[in-house]
Amino acid sequence: MALLMIILLSLAIFILFLFQIYNTKTSVRFPPGPKGFPLIGNLHQLDNSKPHQYLWKLSKEYGPLMSLHIGFVPTLVVSSAKMAKEVLKTHDLHFCSRPSLLGQQKLSYNGFDLAFAPYNDYYREMRKLCVVHLFNPTRVQQFRPIREDEVSRMIEKISKSVFASKPVNLSALVMSLTSTIICRVAFGKRYEDEGVERSRFQALLNETQAMFASFFFSDHFPFMGWIDRFTGLISRLEKNFKNFDTFYQELIDEHLDSNRPKSEQEDIIDVLLQLRTKRLFKIDLTMDHIKGVLMLALANLLYKFDWQMPDGMKTEELDFDVLPGLTMHKKNPLLLMADNYVAIRDLNRFQHRNLPTPTRAAASASFKLHHTVHYISSTAVTTAVFPFLVFDPGGNVLFDVGALDNSKLHQYLWKLSKEYGPLMSLRLGNMPTLVVSSAKMAKEVMKTHDLHFCSRPSLLGQQKLSYNGLDLAFAPYNDYWREMRKICVVHLFNSNRVQQFRPIREDEVSRMIEKISKSVVACKPVNLSELTISLTSTIICRVAFGKRYEDEGIERSRFQALLNETQAMFTSFFFSDHFPFMGWIDRFTGLISRLEKNFKNFDTFYQELIDEHLDANRRKTEEEDILDVLLQLRKERLFKIDLTMDHIKGVLMNIFVAGTDTSSATVIWIMTYLMKNPKAMKKAQEEVRNLIGNKGFVDEDNVQKLSYLKAVVKETMRLQPTAPLLVQRETTKKCILEGYEIPTKTVVYVNAWAIGRDPEAWENSEEFDPDRFIGNSIDLKGQNFELIPFGAGRRICPGIYMGISIVELALANLLYKFDWQMQDGMKKEDLDFDALPGLAMHKKNPLQLIAKIYI
Repeated sequence: MALLMIILLSLAIFILFLFQIYNTKTSVRFPPGPKGFPLIGNLHQLDNSKPHQYLWKLSKEYGPLMSLHIGFVPTLVVSSAKMAKEVLKTHDLHFCSRPSLLGQQKLSYNGFDLAFAPYNDYYREMRKLCVVHLFNPTRVQQFRPIREDEVSRMIEKISKSVFASKPVNLSALVMSLTSTIICRVAFGKRYEDEGVERSRFQALLNETQAMFASFFFSDHFPFMGWIDRFTGLISRLEKNFKNFDTFYQELIDEHLDSNRPKSEQEDIIDVLLQLRTKRLFKIDLTMDHIKGVLMLALANLLYKFDWQMPDGMKTEELDFDVLPGLTMHKKNPLLLMADNYVAIRDLNRFQHRNLPTPTRAAASASFKLHHTVHYISSTAVTTAVFPFLVFDPGGNVLFDVGALDNSKLHQYLWKLSKEYGPLMSLRLGNMPTLVVSSAKMAKEVMKTHDLHFCSRPSLLGQQKLSYNGLDLAFAPYNDYWREMRKICVVHLFNSNRVQQFRPIREDEVSRMIEKISKSVVACKPVNLSELTISLTSTIICRVAFGKRYEDEGIERSRFQALLNETQAMFTSFFFSDHFPFMGWIDRFTGLISRLEKNFKNFDTFYQELIDEHLDANRRKTEEEDILDVLLQLRKERLFKIDLTMDHIKGVLMNIFVAGTDTSSATVIWIMTYLMKNPKAMKKAQEEVRNLIGNKGFVDEDNVQKLSYLKAVVKETMRLQPTAPLLVQRETTKKCILEGYEIPTKTVVYVNAWAIGRDPEAWENSEEFDPDRFIGNSIDLKGQNFELIPFGAGRRICPGIYMGISIVELALANLLYKFDWQMQDGMKKEDLDFDALPGLAMHKKNPLQLIAKIYI
């Protein structure tokens, strides 16, 4: 307690010191500006998505030259043509450098580009290179056929929409047009609209734009840089940089390949590689210089249609809301109806001061570099860290907030439990927390005192995405939850329902085996991580929604993007959950707007599925899907609660997120352990092959006879549960546990990963030994507390049988049909067990293996 008082006193003195600095007079005459607060300056006054509008309003009061402080960074805002001329022409030499901002520096290879490089000799030489060789009029003219070809393709797409009387999503079309032109101009590649590579490119582009405009505390509060690491923004930036660097390197390697077919036109990479060879400039171009330059490029558009509003919409309903970023895109997609008429616009006159028209939007340059840097962005912080301030009974802080990587949090807590015991109290901000790390204590919490420990904490992300707890997984323990659980157990996840969906599981596993066989014939390595995610998500979509999305279609890409974002949101750290008085940071960093956007997108996705199922003209399938069952229950009203559409969406969310994520991750961890342990692999393969013989496929009846395979599944789930920390519980009332008083509303983490290594429950707990389960009655159903990957007690996962069925069937066929080897140059020792943070922890590095057909 004494140490805590010292910390608080030190903080108070520091704040007083800041006030003193802030109020100290200075002889420097700054332009006028609004008075800010100590420490944060004017940061609180800026609207994330509309800083330009807000600053414009401030300029009306403080003038066209206005000074602000964004954190510790002195800032000047120019808002008139006269002042712009002073800055950009008269005093241009003094104003032409760039600030060193973390995201921009990282993604530009430490300023090796042109846009974000500081003004120095390197910049002048690089600008000369770009102006003379990349963006000169001759080069722009050289790429004219590409621009005209892609615009022609876009016009053709719109024409098809005209004939089909469909509205045109101009936002999507224009994004596709510009990115395709840039890819052809810069890389010499054209990605198909619905292909995997196109999806990858677009995802990389979106994430990079987000990172460029992200708000990093270290840029504005150097002493608070730990928050960037603490919120996961640093790890997200590193991951984005690594992904884009890999993307660039693949492109460069293709261009350096002597067997690459030569195209008629040089692209920008060709030019840069030639310049690197010729060494015509004062700087020696490295690959990092080239990658930095590849960050540049934008294109212009022309249209040849008269546009109308879709039926039922008026021009007054058009909005001008924007998404924050380096370039501000329209927030809501522009959907219009097109008439095939060539419209000629006057590009030389302004007609209305306050209406953005095509006359002012047109630009004469063929390539433009966007130089504006927005300091404030609503770009979200992807979770990577939980903020733990841990106090022992004496009040001593045990470790600092920056120590925890969420992908290894379970390991860190396990190490702490070795010192403080299997029942450990922490404090997450203002939230009292209990960590359970042994089978004995898990039994106390999840069985003996289960009634007191079976609620859920109200956490912002979980509550929002579960429709305020209208689901099953995140709902608090009350009458509603009991009734909803009854619905799920009796009608959705019972053994008959699981058996009903057996043909779907067997069909999709068969399709996966066929894909792998094609890779074998083509002598290509198999990306098992990608295949199993596709397998489980497809099974869940067919079971839950009655739909099958093609692997490379637009709907599949949309589905996967929604899933990824939702998983990120579920595990994101919201300050308001742990520090209620600091909830403004969630809005300030853009995490709230990102959560709202994700919720809106998923709600739209669910509503479309529901509308399809309610359509009287919908083609009936032979088997009911889960959505059919829920809509029927809503109609019959057999339960105490009246099912609304939000209730149904909440349940769909549980199935969608949990069902897709956990099964795919489990299969990959199992295959990783088997590759690491060849004897276990051989034994499992011999078992399944001896049983099946030459039948060609392992069905679910066969799986029940594979005792060693089931032991392999259990052993992997012991060592690598996909949810190492089970979903948080919360106490419903004060209770006594092992002589300790546990307060009401204490958050409880059950460390399933640590329990799988409990020395009191397991011999040689770190060894992978499936034989320990042969002749052993321990199962996965929550009755044996030394093995609880699906939880236990009232909160055990109701979809356990569905999940196990998918895992065992997929694994049995992978082992039966193929022999597996490491890629050339790799050994089993090279296999890693690094994990990505999330509700379910996937293997960080994809598992890519060489398959050989056995039968």
